[in-house]
Amino acid sequence: MARIFARALWVLAVLFLAIGGTTLAPGLAHGPATSHLTSIFAIPFQGTESQSTPSPLSTPPPLTPPAELVAYQPALLPQFAADLAIRANAPRYDIVLFLEEGEKPVLRGIQHVRYTNEEAVPLDYLVFRLYPNLPAFGGTMEVGTITVGVTPVEPVYAANRSAIYVPLRPALMPGQKVDVALEFRTILPTDTRSGYAVFTYADEVYALAGFYPTIPVYDAQGWDVEIASPYGDVTFTDTAFYHVQLSVPSGLVVVSSGQTVEVTDRDDGTRSWTIVAGPMRDFYIAMSHDYQLVYDFVDGVRINSYYRSGQKEGGDLALHYARAALHLFNRLFGSYPYTELDVVPTPTNAGGIEYPGVIVTAQSLYPEQSEYLELVVAHEVAHQWWYGLVGSDQLDEPWMDEALTNYCAYIYFQRTTSPEKAQHIKKVAFEDAYRELQQNHSDRAIGGPVADFRSQSDYVAVVYGKGPLFFDAVRERLGDERFFAGLRLYLERHRYGVAYPEDLIAALEEASGQSIDDLYNAWVLGEAPQEDCAGEH
Repeated sequence: MARIFARALWVLAVLFLAIGGTTLAPGLAHGPATSHLTSIFAIPFQGTESQSTPSPLSTPPPLTPPAELVAYQPALLPQFAADLAIRANAPRYDIVLFLEEGEKPVLRGIQHVRYTNEEAVPLDYLVFRLYPNLPAFGGTMEVGTITVGVTPVEPVYAANRSAIYVPLRPALMPGQKVDVALEFRTILPTDTRSGYAVFTYADEVYALAGFYPTIPVYDAQGWDVEIASPYGDVTFTDTAFYHVQLSVPSGLVVVSSGQTVEVTDRDDGTRSWTIVAGPMRDFYIAMSHDYQLVYDFVDGVRINSYYRSGQKEGGDLALHYARAALHLFNRLFGSYPYTELDVVPTPTNAGGIEYPGVIVTAQSLYPEQSEYLELVVAHEVAHQWWYGLVGSDQLDEPWMDEALTNYCAYIYFQRTTSPEKAQHIKKVAFEDAYRELQQNHSDRAIGGPVADFRSQSDYVAVVYGKGPLFFDAVRERLGDERFFAGLRLYLERHRYGVAYPEDLIAALEEASGQSIDDLYNAWVLGEAPQEDCAGEH
């Protein structure tokens, strides 16, 4: 067992999970009824002002979603339908997407976006990130004709062609809306050595992270156009609404964010999938002719577990782990609001990757490395809260989601396995990693951007190994009841939004009535020596 969990440290640590929810044709007959939406092709854009106050966790606010947002409702559990109004002014993507199979597969798309300026300042530009052009993705994305309203415009490329600035003339004032249409074409790489193979066609699997031009966060520093490090996450985005029509060869099984509301077979041998999602922080697609499905329900959520031929045992195990983790975290943090959660294996060389509503796992874990698979699934399910529902700057403050999520994986083992096993995971994954940092004179604060770490191994050891010990120290001081109350308050205040370090600390302190400034200063900022050794937390 010691050898197993020593190796499991790397699974816990290298869950550098990038930036999906879902439905598949085989499961449509068993999923929520959607017949009232089977005629949807395009959701009209209509301007509507809305409130933006977060709702309580257990009882959604008495808000009425604007009429044009009701079409997205199938992606949310009925008790969360009013959440559409919380983010009524979120970006709305309407994407028509075509796959051209071949030695170098090509995606062609036409994208319309309704964008509302939710900032306090006028915007002279709207930015779209072209993630496939990043070195970590290894693909190629080209953008064709762009129109703002009905006016063609010329974009300005930036960030090594991984971003375009689309001019807005006149400037978009706070509260105003604009419609932008663009064409794009992207070539998928077939080499899984690029990054974590998040955007690739390999081993008969299409993995399509970041396949569409994506609007990043605009904050105090302006538009997020940072070029990510070779390791770590690459996206920093707001939640949005998605309506996607995907045309692919009819034999492909499609796993995607959100809820499929229509599947249509065409005479040319293609199948059209119409999918709605939101509010979600991203939209992800995985496809293969080889995917098979098992599913179950927990707390009203359908969990779909996909697997490759000959790997049903792994699919069954992933389903079991995801069901247990979702049920536990629903009780500890607040309810998962979406109708589905999908677990899908791809040829990724990471242990797993998080997308809203979709968990990507390494297909190499099925089923021979089931112990690792459980760690991966628990970590990624926790990301549905800490990244998916509550966003943060993954490039500049990776501890906020990764350290917290890794600690939640430990909590999962505390609550679902023996105390001895949970303690062993804590020792090997967190405490031993921290001691090794100290012994190697590589110890540093857990806060700071990914780019500030000297190496990938330092990033892993600090954020995934030492980072969870900060949350363990906070939990020890506050006690379980107040610690989890703080996380629930954090979710309540920032659900579907973006949070910063002061927001997380404020929620923990207000829920507990205790200060944790000294712990934050020591662990996150490195401003004071840490008096306790790792094994005493």
